[in-house]
Amino acid sequence: MLNRVVKYQIKSSALGYAISFLLLIGLICSGVLFISSANKRLEMNYLLNDHMLLNNYLGLKYGARSNSIGQETLVHTSGDTSSILIKNWGAFRVVVSRTKHKTRFVERSAIVGYSIDQNRPALYLPNQRNVLKLCGASKLEGTVYLSDRGLERGNISGKPFQGEKLLLGEKKKSDKNLPSINSEILNFEFKNLIKKGVRIELPQTDTVFSFTNQTRFINETESISIHSSIKGNCIIHSFDSIFVSSKAALENVILIAPIVFFESSFKGSVQVIAEKRVTCQSEVFLKYPSTIVLIEKSSDGNKENGIFLEENSKVIGGVLLMSESPNFRKPIQLRIEKAIVGGLVYNQGETELNGKIIGSIYTSKFTLNTGSGQYSNYLLDATISSKQLPSGFIAPVWLKEEVKQQAKIIICF
Repeated sequence: MLNRVVKYQIKSSALGYAISFLLLIGLICSGVLFISSANKRLEMNYLLNDHMLLNNYLGLKYGARSNSIGQETLVHTSGDTSSILIKNWGAFRVVVSRTKHKTRFVERSAIVGYSIDQNRPALYLPNQRNVLKLCGASKLEGTVYLSDRGLERGNISGKPFQGEKLLLGEKKKSDKNLPSINSEILNFEFKNLIKKGVRIELPQTDTVFSFTNQTRFINETESISIHSSIKGNCIIHSFDSIFVSSKAALENVILIAPIVFFESSFKGSVQVIAEKRVTCQSEVFLKYPSTIVLIEKSSDGNKENGIFLEENSKVIGGVLLMSESPNFRKPIQLRIEKAIVGGLVYNQGETELNGKIIGSIYTSKFTLNTGSGQYSNYLLDATISSKQLPSGFIAPVWLKEEVKQQAKIIICF
């Protein structure tokens, strides 16, 4: 039997297809391996970023708890190192944490405040044997300190008290005088605030000043008008006045002048230190944590010294009014006209409240001006409530009797 050998010819195009198919499979496998490797590297990168951010936050917490001012270093168990800068900043503190891992670093800053060893009352009115009368839709919520005569229902301009209870909370007897203020507030000096600072001209373009650098300060004898965006480690001082335009954008900046004026609709976070007057026109919003401190040096002729908050304006943080030489015939004024203050209010003078205080107010006296005259210790359509203030809210520690407890980060940036 003859063996027959059959030869088949394979076309060269089929061999090309096979080689192309193998190359395609190889490319797909290489792509899968590359994507897997890239994802692994990205995952490790994200984990490292998250780890550095966590260590950086721990650095901020460490700096917040420190009682010192200046530089500190924190070495983490992972080997990362956080360089921490701590400095006073107005009514609060600033902590900067720079965390380094080999050649990489993360830097963040925080405004820090302190909780206190006791709960603040909603209202503290010195015991001058005066009764406080509530009219209209007025509301008192929380613990209040009043004279022996306490609270009564009132009727002004045909608006009798509308509520069922005069007080939603506890009433206690107040002392003859307001609680004392910390001495360092009254002894404030501008030169101490800008010590080791660098003087610059007022920026005309949007500028950010890092808290890791020396404080920048603007110091002018004439009035200053602010129209640009200024953020961070900057103090603006005028011996005359400061005007803040609604177009300006300020964050964590300190303003110092005898007179400070915020144009309607301005929004920003600032700390103000004034001597005569601070005016917030309608719709001004001083965001948390903002403070207004007015320390009167002397009476200003026929003009009233004080803080004036116009309709729908808001200040979240704290408001403080003091006088170095009180004039009982012409006391400093706090006027809240359908506006809101959240936090702590302390006024050595008179308060006219036609809006809301969410937090605490210490004031020597309430006044009410209507078309028919001026009334003493009347509240009309006013709200004072400590219960509506969030439990974690941190206000300035201004009262001498208050003891600082736990340090808390207010905001990070």
